[in-house]
Amino acid sequence: MRYIVKCGDAKTTYISGGVFVSNGRWTHPKMTLNDYELVVVLKGRFWMKIGGMKKEFQEGDCFLLFPDEEHYGIEGAWDVSFYWLHFQIQGEEVIEGERHILPVIRQMSEQDSDCSVLNERCHPEEMVQLIILINQLLYYQSLYKKTEAPVRPCDIMMEMVLYELAQVTRKINLEKLRIESLDNGTEMDKIYDYIRANCYKNLQIAEVARQFGYNPQYFIRMFRRKSGQSPKQYMIQQQIQQAKYLFATTSLKITEVAEQVGMSDVRAFSKRFKKYEGISPSEYRKAFHKTHYNSR
Repeated sequence: MRYIVKCGDAKTTYISGGVFVSNGRWTHPKMTLNDYELVVVLKGRFWMKIGGMKKEFQEGDCFLLFPDEEHYGIEGAWDVSFYWLHFQIQGEEVIEGERHILPVIRQMSEQDSDCSVLNERCHPEEMVQLIILINQLLYYQSLYKKTEAPVRPCDIMMEMVLYELAQVTRKINLEKLRIESLDNGTEMDKIYDYIRANCYKNLQIAEVARQFGYNPQYFIRMFRRKSGQSPKQYMIQQQIQQAKYLFATTSLKITEVAEQVGMSDVRAFSKRFKKYEGISPSEYRKAFHKTHYNSR
């Protein structure tokens, strides 16, 4: 496993990206890049040889292809789709092997460093925010591709995609270090996970409090003190995030999206969505309709 260490002064430049959807049987062509490529697998399973090593990828995997390294598919695959994003980083450091990166990660966590680490490969438990950011990036690409305007917005969005990916890999890497969070942080992570997993099921705050052995009023105060917001606000945010993901990746009607995120009243859903995002659900869907697809 290789790791990219990216600090505050490292510059990210976006090159191009899109969504690949296979038409029938598909094998990745042989190529060597002069930049990085981030691949986020949405559907299917396929096999590649990267730097002489056979690797298997499947739905939910995120992996990086490195510059100047030959890669190609070695077996045909069916019904494959994935996001692909080409980018460059200036000033990064590539570290090989877990035993070399873990001391670096430990030092970064102790010193509150502005550096981040990107794993060559990971399988996030939660990809909603990552998918939303990628769709926003591809939307900006569609806007600036046909104009003379500077493409800096795409660079900024690519930076945000990498930041989100780094947050995912940070959690994975910290678990490897077996670093226990201070100030009850481990339990808060469990509370966040519980709310994210159940907020689409008409979840009640009192139910969450009981699940973790708290008095409801004390739980609300404790949650606000540790997170800066109420549990209800956090729950709504998760519902809105899931709604954005569904708008960006499906053709479900607004009423269907509202139901899937646990808001049966579509008028209340639309009102909350506009409050949090600044635009209506229909305007949001229209804004991210121009995604670049390719099948070659």
